[in-house]
Amino acid sequence: MKATFYKLTFLALFQLIGFSMFAQQKDSLAPKTTEVKPDKYIKVNHANRLLYDNTSGIDAQRLIGAVECEHDGAKMFCDSAYLCNSKKLEAFGHISIVKGDSIFVYGDSLSYDANTKMANLKGNVRCIEKDMTLTTNILVYDISKSIASYYNGGTIVNKENTLESKHGHYYSSLKELFFQDDVVLVNPDYKMRSDSLRYNTVTKTSYFIGPSIITSKENYIYCENGWYNTDKEISRFSKNAIIVSKSQKLTGDSVFYDRKKGYGRATKNVRITDTTTKTIITGNFAEHYEKTEKSIVTDNAVFAKRFENDTLFLGADTLMYYKTDSTHSFVKAYKHVRIYKTDLQGICDSIGYSLHDSLLKLYNSPVLWTTNGQVTAKQINVTAGESGIKFFELNLNALVIQKADSLDENKFNQITGKRIEGYFLHDTIRKLNVLGNAQIIYYVKNKKNFKGVNKTVCSNLTVWFNIDGVYKASFRNKPESIVYPLADVNDTEMRLKNFVWLINKRPKNKYDLHVAKSSTETKSTKK
Repeated sequence: MKATFYKLTFLALFQLIGFSMFAQQKDSLAPKTTEVKPDKYIKVNHANRLLYDNTSGIDAQRLIGAVECEHDGAKMFCDSAYLCNSKKLEAFGHISIVKGDSIFVYGDSLSYDANTKMANLKGNVRCIEKDMTLTTNILVYDISKSIASYYNGGTIVNKENTLESKHGHYYSSLKELFFQDDVVLVNPDYKMRSDSLRYNTVTKTSYFIGPSIITSKENYIYCENGWYNTDKEISRFSKNAIIVSKSQKLTGDSVFYDRKKGYGRATKNVRITDTTTKTIITGNFAEHYEKTEKSIVTDNAVFAKRFENDTLFLGADTLMYYKTDSTHSFVKAYKHVRIYKTDLQGICDSIGYSLHDSLLKLYNSPVLWTTNGQVTAKQINVTAGESGIKFFELNLNALVIQKADSLDENKFNQITGKRIEGYFLHDTIRKLNVLGNAQIIYYVKNKKNFKGVNKTVCSNLTVWFNIDGVYKASFRNKPESIVYPLADVNDTEMRLKNFVWLINKRPKNKYDLHVAKSSTETKSTKK
């Protein structure tokens, strides 16, 4: 689809029929004595034999052997021809037309009518212009409208490209060419199939009309509308646009691509699928940089990672997806980040996700909700496996909150410390290691009934959980513990210093990844 190919193709297609203007020269052999107007008749330069027949009332000249006719600088050669009334020409055998010193046209027969200004070249038609060759069986040229057409199939070949189509048209006044029906363009780098292809010789832009497919070693492209500028090497694909490259698939209402810069942009209903990482990114605006293998998605951006029996969703103002090599892929999310997985939900300001080791790093006031608890810290690291969450790490101002009684909104087990390690089994927290400045408040149960509240301060502690909550705790380095009888406990006063319960901000499902941001911004605006 290079500019040279189109320039040569379409310029030659126009010029190849330049000979058809030969219908307007003076005929030196015409028997008439009246003055001949130079714009109406054909000039005969040579013929081995000339026969004249006026028995039917029609001036008919039979030209035989080494025939040469001329009009307006275009020369036509053939074995034989009929020239009727000096306006209609029928030429046969070894048709050769020369226009200047660069255009050569060949065929088996030629018909030209000066009255209708229609020229028809038939049989093994070839047009050669520099390194370009057009072949077809029939070529029709409407001189009055400056339109050249073929209807029975044509092939255009140059050094790098081959174009085939059933129908082809050149509109000289508009400087446009139009190919229809089974258009196939073959280049060493790609192959294109299209229902219709339009090309403007001034803007050097091709327009795809109808279902079009472009295939290469690098990618597969499908669209039902679009354009490609052969000079600048920029393109836009629209209407069900699909671009597939290696392991990735991009769809969108409109896709723009700059080949020189290695830059792509997609808008509306954008969807990026990576089969190797089992990930999907959606949004309404996306940019891709080939050199760095980086994609940026905004406007309702959502990242989805499929696991064995579940899917992790990340929603954010901005999502960045990139690869450092064939096996290491990363996702970064910025502003109003929301996380949803059946066993894990969360919010934060930004997040980094390594798909290779399934490690998520949450920054700036992150909050996570697990099946049986809420966790907060300055930074949270989570390791997720195919079967669910495996481990989390809370750094600085770490706090774990768990409802002690599912039916009681005021009873909470609470654990805080400098650093907390959490271990999971079947999507629930089963063990916590608290390292540094450990504090715990938990409700002690006797079978199904609460006995009291344990409040302990120590350096380090380990807590084990079962379905009923805390069932065992190990305190290290001079623990200080107080057990309050349940009758003396005010639940609302049993709170650690940094306690905050944020259940109202918890994402409810995969469709709740941008709702909270919008509602918050709306409230702020109203103020």
